[in-house]
Amino acid sequence: MASWSLPFRKVAILGLGKTGRALVRSLSRFGLSLFLSEARRLSEEERAFLAGYGVAWEDGGHTERVLSAELIVPSPGVPPHLPVLQGARRRGIPIWSEIELSFRLAAPSALIAVTGTNGKSTVCELIGAILRAAGKEPVVAGNIGRPAISTVDEACGRPWVLEVSSYQLEWTERFHPQVAVWLNFAPDHLDHHGTLAHYFAAKAKLLSRQGEGDTAILPPELIARLSPRGKVVDCSQAELPPGWGEGVPGHLLFDLKGAWCAAQAVVPELTRAPPPYEQVLPALRQPHRLELVGEFSGIPFINDSKATNAHATAAALRAVPAPIVLILGGRHKKEGYEELKQLLTHKVRCCILIGESQGFFSHLLSCWGVPYELAADPLDALRRAYARARTGDTVLLSPACASFDQFDSFSHRGEAFRAAFRQLSLG
Repeated sequence: MASWSLPFRKVAILGLGKTGRALVRSLSRFGLSLFLSEARRLSEEERAFLAGYGVAWEDGGHTERVLSAELIVPSPGVPPHLPVLQGARRRGIPIWSEIELSFRLAAPSALIAVTGTNGKSTVCELIGAILRAAGKEPVVAGNIGRPAISTVDEACGRPWVLEVSSYQLEWTERFHPQVAVWLNFAPDHLDHHGTLAHYFAAKAKLLSRQGEGDTAILPPELIARLSPRGKVVDCSQAELPPGWGEGVPGHLLFDLKGAWCAAQAVVPELTRAPPPYEQVLPALRQPHRLELVGEFSGIPFINDSKATNAHATAAALRAVPAPIVLILGGRHKKEGYEELKQLLTHKVRCCILIGESQGFFSHLLSCWGVPYELAADPLDALRRAYARARTGDTVLLSPACASFDQFDSFSHRGEAFRAAFRQLSLG
């Protein structure tokens, strides 16, 4: 079990989402003085949760009470420009993300950290599957599901595979993966980071503490922009074991190559004796990522709700054969949508627009000459998509937007799509 050897007894946590709850559960056992600050109003259940762990709290805004802490841990997505965080910096109070704190407490046999605008979850699951098939008992956590802090004890002496976001990386100081995987970079999260340069700088912190003996696994376009101090591997040129990746779409083949490079960096003997591909293949099929929900009257319906930016939707449009009826929209990311123009004009029969971005996309598609319709809800979107589709078409939900205008998460949006498909197919 991890011990608390850090020089802080008073810790403030900003935000009571999944990460905030995990921090409360994990840190309460160390006998620390914990304080939870939340911008919104807490529910009765949340207040009871905090009371059960003896945690003091405030809601409805972050006050200077936070500044009495010796360490502040903001949850992912907490804006870096918050006045209380600026005040903490002026006073020299350390601000660490949950992955920085987890890193300080954990003792894995190796740390593999994966970032990128898209593909992180798939690559983490693939790395985990490869290492598991090789008998190495990895722990896969981070932005993919379980917060890293919840797996600190479990990861002791085992390979630790973490999906890390720019939100988490921006508040790191010593976070140092022996193997760093950076898959791609495209405009995203600019509402949080402010500029593309700040977004890139947050991502680049993945490599900033690496040195000789470490490995950076990158695509060629990032190799050209960065100067890692460790060994650099071009994952696009990786050679997979015989029989691996046959018939896999291009973007997933790239993910598989990145995962294979990462697993090899930790377990070099895999090169001589790769595990059976059949044990790895299921990890390529992630829920809400190009997931075939079913067919109705011969028309496939594909759920790609995980595509929360234009870069991911572009990958989906390249992977799915034309013609496509595309369900598009949600909370848009302001930039990056020019990447879709050629794909939409050449492969998409019609777009069905959902969510609060309908006005934004209506203007954009009108300028590009792409037909579109507006839909009120998921079932309405599917009915309109089906009415527009012809034999040989595919209906694709790949929104290129965040889900938070109408849903709790991209998975919630994907579940709504599945439920709407069931209603549609039942007539």
